[in-house]
Amino acid sequence: MGVIRNLFHVSLQENDYKGALEFYCNKLGFEQMFELNVGQFKDMLELGEHNEDDGMPWLTYLRIAPEEYLEMFNGAINPPDFKRELIPAHKDSPFQSFGLGCDNLEKTVRELEKRGVLVKDGYITDPDGAKIRLVERKGHTSEKDRLFNSLAGISVYVNDLEATEKHLKAMCFEVQSRTEDSVMLTVGESGQYVELLSASEPVTVRDDDLLGHFALQIYKVTDTVKEWGKNGVYCCPQPFMREVQVPADDTAKGNMGLDKCEIIWMICPEGNKVEVMVQPGDTSQQEWERKNPY
Repeated sequence: MGVIRNLFHVSLQENDYKGALEFYCNKLGFEQMFELNVGQFKDMLELGEHNEDDGMPWLTYLRIAPEEYLEMFNGAINPPDFKRELIPAHKDSPFQSFGLGCDNLEKTVRELEKRGVLVKDGYITDPDGAKIRLVERKGHTSEKDRLFNSLAGISVYVNDLEATEKHLKAMCFEVQSRTEDSVMLTVGESGQYVELLSASEPVTVRDDDLLGHFALQIYKVTDTVKEWGKNGVYCCPQPFMREVQVPADDTAKGNMGLDKCEIIWMICPEGNKVEVMVQPGDTSQQEWERKNPY
C-alpha cells in the first residue's frame, strides 16, 4: 500500500458561482453535495467579526465520482476581511486544465453537444474559463446514466520542469512518460495523472488564481509525512504557514477542516498548493456518499 490513495479534488475559485453550479450540475451531471458559508469559515479559523455577510456561500462540493470531487469557491473569500473578491484572468496562470474520465469519448462528446456544451479539440470550458480535458478511461461504475466516471487528472504549467518533477517524485508520484517539454506522472491507486508542462513564458502562482489548489487523499498523516520527510519534502499546517514544517515523526497531525477531514498542506517549489487529506470515517463527504449512492 502506498501513502497516497487518490487525487481527491480540484479546487476552483469561480466568479460566476451560480452559473458554474448550473454548468457542472445541469450540463455535466455532477451532484451538489453540501455548501459551507462565510460564517462557518470564520469560526473554523477563529478569526473575523460576524456580520451580514456570514450567510454568503463560501464553498460547495460537487461529486464527480465516489471520493473524487470538484471543490468550488464563491470567488476569493479570505481572511482578514472575508469579503468576496473577483478572480482576475491572469495570463501567466500555471493552470492548464483538469481531466474528466468517461467510458466512451464519442458518446460523451455527442451528449455534451446536445446539451449545448462546445467541445473543441477534446476540451470544454466552464463559465469562468477553466479548461476541462475529456479523457476516455476506466473509472467508477454506476447503474445511473452518467457522462463522467472519474476525476482523471490535472495539468499545470511550470517554470522549472526538472525541479517540480523531482518534488512530485519525492511525494511518491510515479513518472509515466516524459518528453522534452512535459512530464506525465501517475498518482494514487487508480492511475490518475498530474501533467507538468514546461511554460513557454514565465508563470506565477497567486492566491487569486482560478485553480486554488488540488487535493490528495492519503491513508495516515504520520505515515505520509514520514515517507515524504525521508525524501526531503515537508508539509505545513496551512498554506499561509509554509515556513512551519510539520514534523516527520509520530507527533505529526493535521488540522480538522469544516468537513471533518484531517488536513495538512504541501507547497511545491513554485508555490502550487496541494491539500493533503484524510477521511477518518465520519466526514461530510462520507456522510453524503452513504445517503446518496453513486
